[in-house]
Amino acid sequence: MAKRGLKKCVVYPQIVPTDESDTISAQITFPYRHLNYSFTIEIPLSLYKGAKRSGKSAKVPAGIQDAWLAGYYAAFTLDPCLNRVYQTLLSKFRKIRNERNLNDDEYLELLTAYVQSLPYDTEKLSSIDPAPRFPVETIVDGTGICSDKSLLLAGLLSHEGYAVSVLQFAKENHLTVGLPAPPGYDFAGCGHAVVETTAISYIGHPAGEYADTTSRPKVFPIGHGTKRYGSIRDVAKILEMLDSLNEKISENGTLTLEIVRLHEKLLDLKDELTRSSDELLVLSAEEKIQEYEALRHRHNANVARLKKMIDSYNRLVGEYQKLAGLAEFIKHNRLDRPAVSRKLNSAVD
Repeated sequence: MAKRGLKKCVVYPQIVPTDESDTISAQITFPYRHLNYSFTIEIPLSLYKGAKRSGKSAKVPAGIQDAWLAGYYAAFTLDPCLNRVYQTLLSKFRKIRNERNLNDDEYLELLTAYVQSLPYDTEKLSSIDPAPRFPVETIVDGTGICSDKSLLLAGLLSHEGYAVSVLQFAKENHLTVGLPAPPGYDFAGCGHAVVETTAISYIGHPAGEYADTTSRPKVFPIGHGTKRYGSIRDVAKILEMLDSLNEKISENGTLTLEIVRLHEKLLDLKDELTRSSDELLVLSAEEKIQEYEALRHRHNANVARLKKMIDSYNRLVGEYQKLAGLAEFIKHNRLDRPAVSRKLNSAVD
């Protein structure tokens, strides 16, 4: 059934503002590139309460299957009543963009950092009917589950002209934001990179219960934006490096196991040297010259061997510390992709 036909037969949620004339304050606080931003915006109380009281379910005739879902998610993100809220909030973000001279990719990362930093609403997750919030609710409440946060980010990006979708992982009951990505950089061949909104993470880095799934999510476009995220290849290199580092320095990583094995050999050799030292004292006291000289040669050879092993051990530990430091830098600077890229480029050089 065509989209126009769906609009006629499906009743989607919509905000019905109340009669209040006051405003309600929304505190916006989030980190981005080692700075913490905080500001307050005023939102019409009539809109917030109207969104709270408005129904969140769609009335769907039988036989339509999932075709109605695109309109359902769009109803939350693109409700005309939200335009004023989006413009008020985005005016603050645009000011930051201009002050920091951010390009389109960096601005997208700024908006993503805000939504990702909103606390996860564990109480709502355990409720009987965790229907999505309208973005104005998420903004004022300052919290949300995956659907709330993903719909908010999709709405913000759509209003800033980005090509954006929501990705539905039906089996995992999970919702994320999707950005168009070339083959090989998308998730499970769906044509989009995932943007996880429940926690701070790199764009394109799946997380949580769906990270290892091979199922392809359903893609529901939001708006008609055209701007793309051009740094997805850059992120892919970062994540590839992080995987490579973890393969070496994790608890069962190749470098970790090599260090453990060498340490065990060091301990065994030290024990052997202790025993041979004690035996040399005995042979010397008993004046067993031939046995003494033979053992002394073996002992000295082991001393030289121990020195080489200690040098190798220290070299491996130094390499481990260097790689672990790089891995920590990657993980702790997820809100500053350009800095991580520069760090990796200098490490390779």
